[in-house]
Amino acid sequence: MAAGTKYQFRGRTATVTDTTPLEAVLRRDRLVVVAALSAVIAIAWIWILLGAGTGMSAVAITGGARMSGMAGMMETAAWTAEYAGLMFAMWWVMMAAMMLASAAPILLLFARVNRAERAGDRPYVPTGIFAAGYLAAWGGFSALATGLQWALEQLGLLSPMMATTSYWLGGAILVAAGVWQFTPLKGICLRHCRSPMSFLVQGWRPGRLGAFRMGLEHGTYCLGCCWFLMGLLFFGGVMNLFWIAGLAIFVLLEKTIPMGHWIGRIAGIGVAAWGVLMLTAAPLTSTVAAPNDYRFEMFQVQAAGPGKTTVAVRLVHLPDKRPVEGAVILESKTDMGPSGMAEMSGTVTPLSSDQPALYRFLIETGMAGRWQLILGAKVQGETGPVHGAITYDVAK
Repeated sequence: MAAGTKYQFRGRTATVTDTTPLEAVLRRDRLVVVAALSAVIAIAWIWILLGAGTGMSAVAITGGARMSGMAGMMETAAWTAEYAGLMFAMWWVMMAAMMLASAAPILLLFARVNRAERAGDRPYVPTGIFAAGYLAAWGGFSALATGLQWALEQLGLLSPMMATTSYWLGGAILVAAGVWQFTPLKGICLRHCRSPMSFLVQGWRPGRLGAFRMGLEHGTYCLGCCWFLMGLLFFGGVMNLFWIAGLAIFVLLEKTIPMGHWIGRIAGIGVAAWGVLMLTAAPLTSTVAAPNDYRFEMFQVQAAGPGKTTVAVRLVHLPDKRPVEGAVILESKTDMGPSGMAEMSGTVTPLSSDQPALYRFLIETGMAGRWQLILGAKVQGETGPVHGAITYDVAK
């Protein structure tokens, strides 16, 4: 390329010439951008696979969500500022892993156009700034998703596996996501995402601040295209690998292949129909939980060492005397209320159980006497949580 290469953009001609072998390597813009993008995506996926700081790998969470008794041994985490920050980071990194691949075409085009506009500079610096603006838009979504996750957990509508526990909510999410695929706003945003060159020609802004604003604008369009699809994670499980990978592949196909918009519409019909079926079946499979419909019953109490007791309980549906499987324990605490010393409390740790309808706990008290185990649980299909308390004795 000794004679130089000419590029045309917005009526201007720029010539890129070689100077040194090192400069020639640095100007292989496509390779630099692809390598950097691949590295960021790979790091994001690795962090997700490791559990995104939740203390449990995504593989274990995905497998646990498919086991009838697994969710019952986990408790909903306490929402502190640190935990909220962790959940925000989880959402943001997840969005980077899922969305950056579909943003690759515009990032590569932006790097090429930037080279033509500013032949003397290396384009991957403003390209990185463009990508930062794009991710900033998804950072805003991640903040909203974190707030929604908190609200759903407080209402008992989200399990510790971070999937909805309500047929009504699950059906509503599916219907909304399916209908969104046919809205005019979705169409506008999808056309924008499928035509990156048109956006660059019409919305070009010079400088690094301009690159950030362009990335933020493109990310906003992308958010408008996909935000309801990301909401499906509340249905399938926020850390469910099948849903994360499936949605990422779907978004990539919808935005990049020639028939992508038709794939989106077909998927919209299928998802909406699935939601309608769930909403139709919900009245047949669920009733409203009433305080007297369920009861926690003691199954077994065993000493587990000095100051430690293992307690196993059943949750029974009283109208038909049926043990309840797969309930999600939302709350578990213990105190000496039956002995008139409610201020004395102990530590309760959920344990795994080899029986689906049995819920086991390791309780550390440190004092003999009569104690009570206070429990709250979410039963799948019910609109509200079930609460109860059972008494047990701790020997000296």
